Formats: sequence, structure tokens, C-alpha cells
Amino acid sequence: MEKLVHIRNNIVTTQKVGEERIKHLHSFISGNLPLLIIFVAFFTYFFPFHLQVAGWVPSVLLGFVIFFTGLSMNVEAIKKMRSKYGVLGLATCLKWTITVIISVALAHLFFATRPEIAAGVILSGTVPNATAATLYTFIAGGNTSLVIAASFLDIIISPIVTPLALLGIEGESVTISFFNLLQSFILIVILPITAGLFFQRKLPHIVAKSVSYTKLGSSITLLLIIHTIIGSAKGAISSELIIFPIITLVAFLQVTLPMLIAYLLLQLKWLKVENEDVTAIVFHVGLCNTALAAILAIEFISEIAAIPAIINMVINLSFGSFLANYLSKRTPDPELIKLAN
Repeated sequence: MEKLVHIRNNIVTTQKVGEERIKHLHSFISGNLPLLIIFVAFFTYFFPFHLQVAGWVPSVLLGFVIFFTGLSMNVEAIKKMRSKYGVLGLATCLKWTITVIISVALAHLFFATRPEIAAGVILSGTVPNATAATLYTFIAGGNTSLVIAASFLDIIISPIVTPLALLGIEGESVTISFFNLLQSFILIVILPITAGLFFQRKLPHIVAKSVSYTKLGSSITLLLIIHTIIGSAKGAISSELIIFPIITLVAFLQVTLPMLIAYLLLQLKWLKVENEDVTAIVFHVGLCNTALAAILAIEFISEIAAIPAIINMVINLSFGSFLANYLSKRTPDPELIKLAN
């Protein structure tokens, strides 16, 4: 009997040690994700070998990331927004006006003669918000419920707005129909997140215990997506290296300008938006799911069109992390510190 108890205690101890290691590994990867993305991108580009996969593999990988998001999504947070339809509508309105207008303007201003690059820039601003927007809003002490609820509206609006935003781009390869885009959204976004929410509801105890694993899985899968996209687009990247500085500048403006303009507009006294909602909206309008943009660019346009999205991904994760940490230090929240620990 004592031996059985001893064995059981050893198993429990081993499980706890394993969970702690997973948490530390996830903390390291998530905390250094922008740097790891840059490292994986450079390593994949300069290393002579990479994983050669079918064109549909990045889409499946992103589906897994979104499935993991559904597993860990706080459904109760969305219900809290029932009493705040006004601010939810404001967040959605700002996202689909400011971010889209700036993206279209930058594309035409800098890449009028490069339709594929221009289309990639526009795609980077017309996809739903990034999952990182929720994380960075939480770190900065913002209203994560608002970001989560707004992301669902993004999924509905994006397939409608994206083809319209691309109408002014000339080029035979730059054609995305609403129905093709909607089909991709259903397969890559809607079905995986629905499946994640379904499993969260049906198997809550198992899902609760696997949070660290799912978050780690999301980060690793994202790095795999970067590796496969860069690997398949090596030739396209090599041919466009000369304009990388301009694409980087455009991506930086595409991330920061919507955040700045949204912040300034939300300071208008007659809007009466609470500080935590301001923080949430700023991250919502600036951080888009550029992994999805890169995959859609490759699927519907070309590998060249994915370059702006990849660069945007590095910038929005890096700048978002910097801004979130700055705001967290500027406005310390005891409850936030308690949750983080």
C-alpha cells in the first residue's frame, strides 16, 4: 500500500514538474516571439534546406493556431460586452475605417507600380485582429473582453471589405472574390475556432489543464508557419530585397498610424470612452492577423504578395509588445499583477 502511495506521489510530482517546464518554455517563447520570428525567418532564408510542404499546409497550421485560440478563449468575457454595444461598435468602426483607409493609401502611395506588393499591404490591414491583440491588451491593463468580442465581428466583416479594398489595384494576379475569400475564412478561421469553443464547452476540465500546452502549441505552430512560408517564398524574397526597407517603413506606418489616430480620436471628451476601452481599441485597430494575410496572399495572389504581411507580423508583435509593457509600467494594476503571477 505504501509503495502504491509512493508511486502515485512520484507520478503527481513528475506531472507538476512537467507542467512547470512547459510554462517556463511557453513564457520564454511568448516573451521572445518577435525575436524568434526574425531568427526563424533569417535561418530559413539563408539555410540551404527547409521543410518542403504542400501549399495547403500553412493554412492547416494556422487553423491549428486558431483552434488553440478557441480552446483558451474566455467566452464569459464576450458575454460581458452585452451592456457595452456602443464601445464595441466604436471599436469595429475605427478598425474598418482607419486601418483600411491607411492600408489602401499606403499601398497606392508607395507601390502603385507594384500591384502584388500593394495587394499584400492591403491584405495586411483588412484581415481580423491578431490573437496578440488580446494578450497585449491584457498586459497593458485594457479591456480584453472588448478585443475578443470585436474579433468575432472582424471575421464577419473581413471577407466583405477585403475584395472591395483591392478593387483599385491593377494586375491580372490581384483578384480575390468574396466567395473564395469566404471559403478560406470558413476553413481556416470559423471552423477551427468553433471546434475549439465546442471542445472547451464539452471538455472543460481537460481544456483547463491543457492551457499551457495549447498556448505553447500556438507559438510553436506560428513559427512553423513562418518557416514554411519563407521557405516556399525564397525566390520571391530574393527578387525583392532591394525594396525591403520601403516595405518595412510602410509596415511600421501601417501598424502605428491607426493606433495613434484611434488614440487621439478617443480622447475627444464627447465620446466618453473609459481608459481600459481606449487601450483595447488601440491594440485592436493596430494589430492584424498577418499570418492569415500571408497565407491568403500566397493562395490567391503570389508569394511576393506575402512579403508585406510577414514584415508586418514582426513589427506588430515587436511594437505591440513594447507598447504593452510601457503601458503596464505606466499604469500598474494590482489585479493584473496578481493574475500574471
